[in-house]
Amino acid sequence: MTMDHLLVPVEKLTCRCDPDSLGFETTEEIPPLDHTVGQDRAISALDFGLNVDSQGYNIYVVGYPGTGRTTTLQNFLGRIAAQHPTPNDWCYVHNFRDSLQPIAVQVPSGMGRQLVQDMEDLVRECLRQIPGAFESDEFRAKVEEAMRGVQTQRESITQSIDEEARRQGFVVQPSPAGIVTTPIINDQPIGREVYEALPNEVKAELRKKSEALQEHINRRLIELRRVEREAIRVRAQVDTDLVRTVMGPAFMELKEKYKDIPKLLSYLDDVREDIAEHVDEFRIPEEQRQQQQEQLQGDAAIMRDLMEAERYIRYKVNVLVDNSRTEGAPVIFEWSPSYYNLFGRVEYRARFGTAATDLTMIRPGAIHRANGGYLAVQAKDVLVNPLCWDTLKRVLRSGEARVENLAEQFSSIPTATLRPQAIPINAKVILMGTPMLFSLLQRGDEDFGKFFKVKADFDLSMEKTPDTAKFFASFVCNRCRDMKVKHFHKGAVAKLIEYASRIVEDQTRLTTRFVDIADIITDADYWSRHENGTRLVMAEHVAKAIQQKVYRSNLVEERMKDYINDGTIMIDTDGAVVGQVNGLSVLTMGDYSFGRPVRISASTALGRGQVANIDREAQMAGRIHNKGFFILTSYLMAKYGQIRPVSIRSTIGFEQTYDEVEGDSASAAELYALLSSIAGVPLKQGIAVTGSVNQFGRVQAIGGATHKVEGFYDTCKAKGLTGEQGVIIPQANVKNLMLRDDVVQAVAEGKFHIWAAGTIEQGMEILTGLPMGEADDTGAYPKGAINHTIVKNLDRMAEKARELARQEGNGRGEGSSDGQGPGQTAA
Repeated sequence: MTMDHLLVPVEKLTCRCDPDSLGFETTEEIPPLDHTVGQDRAISALDFGLNVDSQGYNIYVVGYPGTGRTTTLQNFLGRIAAQHPTPNDWCYVHNFRDSLQPIAVQVPSGMGRQLVQDMEDLVRECLRQIPGAFESDEFRAKVEEAMRGVQTQRESITQSIDEEARRQGFVVQPSPAGIVTTPIINDQPIGREVYEALPNEVKAELRKKSEALQEHINRRLIELRRVEREAIRVRAQVDTDLVRTVMGPAFMELKEKYKDIPKLLSYLDDVREDIAEHVDEFRIPEEQRQQQQEQLQGDAAIMRDLMEAERYIRYKVNVLVDNSRTEGAPVIFEWSPSYYNLFGRVEYRARFGTAATDLTMIRPGAIHRANGGYLAVQAKDVLVNPLCWDTLKRVLRSGEARVENLAEQFSSIPTATLRPQAIPINAKVILMGTPMLFSLLQRGDEDFGKFFKVKADFDLSMEKTPDTAKFFASFVCNRCRDMKVKHFHKGAVAKLIEYASRIVEDQTRLTTRFVDIADIITDADYWSRHENGTRLVMAEHVAKAIQQKVYRSNLVEERMKDYINDGTIMIDTDGAVVGQVNGLSVLTMGDYSFGRPVRISASTALGRGQVANIDREAQMAGRIHNKGFFILTSYLMAKYGQIRPVSIRSTIGFEQTYDEVEGDSASAAELYALLSSIAGVPLKQGIAVTGSVNQFGRVQAIGGATHKVEGFYDTCKAKGLTGEQGVIIPQANVKNLMLRDDVVQAVAEGKFHIWAAGTIEQGMEILTGLPMGEADDTGAYPKGAINHTIVKNLDRMAEKARELARQEGNGRGEGSSDGQGPGQTAA
């Protein structure tokens, strides 16, 4: 019987693109692409997520590399960011109350640089004006006036000591050990010899007076020390007042300039007080200080340089985030999202064997630079870098980012280091990752859904329409201009469109993995220049690029073909065999996939309705394959075991497979081999089969139909095309065929065939050339039909099983007449 009505027409074996339908001759004539094509769902999600200003509405961009997600995101963020105001700068300044906790100050965009310059100018002005003020006559007069009262008190105390000493008959003399009292006799101080010669009564009297006088002197000295301290305070106050007076106009100017920033006003007040308190650092003229420093050598010179670098560090400003050159909101793509690159760090410098730091060594992270804008990172990179994911969630939860080093978090001994104030963060975070990573985060992290509420899903393919074909041509135009390659002829663009459909194995869709198309564009340009140097890239150059791309990757495929051709792997492409069929599988080797035939065989014997899968028993089958096998077993029992016992034991296996069998696309082929084995009807070996099956015998769609057809065609071609060979595919997979030109040509010439089967019955009729037959009202099948043979054989085996059971029962009865069972002997 013929099954021509199930043959797939030649025009449905692939989908040609008519170059004339594109509406241009070359890509030079068409405008470049200015937006993303085929990702309406993702663009809608991005538009929603980027414009919702609520907590937690960060975005996870789902898609595979090469689908244009990064380019789309960059273009989209560029347009959105331009519509937003430029955020403020962030600076760190010295905290005069706690030097380990620098103060974070927010200033308008571009003012951070001005503040740095203003503080440097202020220090220079202090170094220029303060030394001169201390040399002025006005300062000397103020010092003399301030110290006059102190000097009077000092002289009064000294005079009081002298008068009391003379009244007691002593004279006081200063010495390194303090004030010494010496007795006076006849108005002359006496020496040690004279004192020792005095009578004891006189010496005792003098000693008593000396002690009383010393007590008086000590009391007056306490007053004198108080006066000296007051003198120091007064002198320091004079210096402080001078500095305040001299630098007052400079500080007033700065405070007027930054009057709208309260934190800066407070900081400037602290700076003024600190300069006044450390006036000695400014008293020496700069020229004199430099001369003193130039005289130092060796380690002293090194120390001099370090001290000079750090002398006025507390007056410096660290502009952590400088948005002076930013237009609109910042857009940061962090391609190396380590902890420090994301959240900043405090750097250290070596100093005489130790590590030192200061506020100028605080460095920002991407989260700081993106503040007020957008931060985009790869999800996988964030997850694999230690502490990045947890810290990012902490920032999103608290709304602030704190700069701290990793060592501080893991150190067992707390150390004194900088603890900069946290900076409030208002940034939209965009993660980019694969669908699998998105699913893992959804299931494994309870916080993920709270912080990333928007999913922008980039599709791997788009609908094929005249408009999308033109957009596709515009992409080619973009690539030609951006990469400085030759423009494409319309025939070359049509070839690329066909290739785009082949990648997704769908005649009605085009791939959105533009990276694959871009590679072919570059390759085709190379072959155009290499072969004939035409002005344009033509269709044959694209075909050459595709062919060479396959050639670079199909070494394993060629070796498999060699093994089939020399008989190492046994595949028949002609004749007919009972219980044997050619199944089809797809092997993926990295970036390259190809189809190959695999022999599936089945055998049947008497049994108790068991169907065993050899690969499953050997634990070489996956769960999906096992499911498909159970389904075909269920079909067999339901169809033929309703009114009779299925007294068989069948085994099915993949021959010459040495790795795991997975997938259900061979379940139809396994069922064909099983039915052939039961019926004893041979299957044509020139026909290969692919397709899964349900419990009602309907053939279901599978993946890789194009590769499977081409794989079996190559095997038949190598062994010799007979005109009887072909492949049976599910009817649902016809639209997935994007076959090579040579395969289509062979089908058109009648050398190869492709059938589309919708049921197991149709497939069996193609494989055997015999009708399956339909049951009548009594459940009987017509003679000559495969079903009639199957039922007849099942009935025969069931009767044989009953006969064996009766014989076994009779044997047991005879053997146990003496009360002993089979195999038993009397004791």
